[in-house]
Amino acid sequence: MSVEQLEALKNRLAVLGHRDTRLIAVSKTHPASKITELIRAGHRDFGENRVNEARDKFPQIDLTGIPPGSSPIYHHIGPLQSGAARQVAGLFGYAHGASSRSAIEALARACRARLEKDSQFAGMRYLIQVDLTGEESKLGGMAREVLLAEPPHSSEALKFVGLMTMGPSDGDPGRTRLAFQELRRIRDTSFPGAELSMGMSGDFEIALEEGSTMIRVGSLIFGSR
Repeated sequence: MSVEQLEALKNRLAVLGHRDTRLIAVSKTHPASKITELIRAGHRDFGENRVNEARDKFPQIDLTGIPPGSSPIYHHIGPLQSGAARQVAGLFGYAHGASSRSAIEALARACRARLEKDSQFAGMRYLIQVDLTGEESKLGGMAREVLLAEPPHSSEALKFVGLMTMGPSDGDPGRTRLAFQELRRIRDTSFPGAELSMGMSGDFEIALEEGSTMIRVGSLIFGSR
């Protein structure tokens, strides 16, 4: 049961002293009914990585009777592609996988256009995905040199709020910790106060120890896909 698993995870965060860490329930491949269930239990943050899946799924989520201020917040957690920026701007409140200047510029243009046409659009927030493992198999991830060469873009339509990274594919705890430590060093040195989106089902406790402010957890909440 997703609600019981979510509550168990929140209790674990409380025990670890991280009750206020933003918990993003990664709902990709799971049906709209599962999201509806968690919204009715009071959860707000959900992560999806496929634009087409999210576009079809979100309208199916039943928000009947949801009180003001309790509407879900959707996070795009996959690699941000320039070609999908227009759809991302219309569907999500956050983008975690911005990993190139061209993708960020495309998203900014899409957000500006939507802001001009839609009075209900409140703009978007984005995090830059940083490659700290050097794995060619991983999609996305800006090199730290590129990140530090030019200040991130921010505007009314699209605001830079933080950094994101993933640990190594093999899940090695030592290498995972080093990657998370490095992202925090980059944040502390160059972007003080910015969010740190790091940590998933298998490594969120390491991420919390290294200063994560957002964790992206799927299987511990929804079970296996």
